[in-house]
Amino acid sequence: MKKLITICLVCVLTAVASQGMVVSFDENGNGTVDNGTTLKFGVDIPQIGLDQYATLYYELPGMVVTGDLWLYEQNNSSQVSDVLRFVNNYSPNSGYHGRVYVYSDTEAGEVSRELADTGIPYDTLQPAWGTLEQGTEEGWSGYMGYTPQDTSSGLQPGYMYGETVTYNFTSDIPEPATICLLSFGALSLIRRKK
Repeated sequence: MKKLITICLVCVLTAVASQGMVVSFDENGNGTVDNGTTLKFGVDIPQIGLDQYATLYYELPGMVVTGDLWLYEQNNSSQVSDVLRFVNNYSPNSGYHGRVYVYSDTEAGEVSRELADTGIPYDTLQPAWGTLEQGTEEGWSGYMGYTPQDTSSGLQPGYMYGETVTYNFTSDIPEPATICLLSFGALSLIRRKK
């Protein structure tokens, strides 16, 4: 029995250790690491790349492989909705660290914009990788979970040296007015059932 418990404990610890770090962020300056650390963010122009778009960036907790991750709409694999540009940055106070710049498309009639709503850059940093957004709800929320790998063709963008990292990115955050309307609709349905 002790042996079985020890094997189960080792399996659980191995699974937790192999999961690595989880970095979660969105289009509007909300970012955390799974250890509870809040990601620092700002608006700047990347030091690398041809475009001159000032956009939202997050400071990452380690150095990364420079490159672009292109996100495509779930229902349209040719329509780019977001670009995550991973680069390394140097500051005298903290040395080298990674950054991820977030570029998002702008939608017609959008009243309030997120910090990343600057449009999609025309240049592409290599390596470049593409993936579909997941979990869209009613067309207003996209989600992406991405764990960069060491593949036969090289390291994928955002790969963090010495650490397995998963990036959870939420796109197209609903506007407060939309949330209120959905909440009132849900309340009226609950009230009607009673």
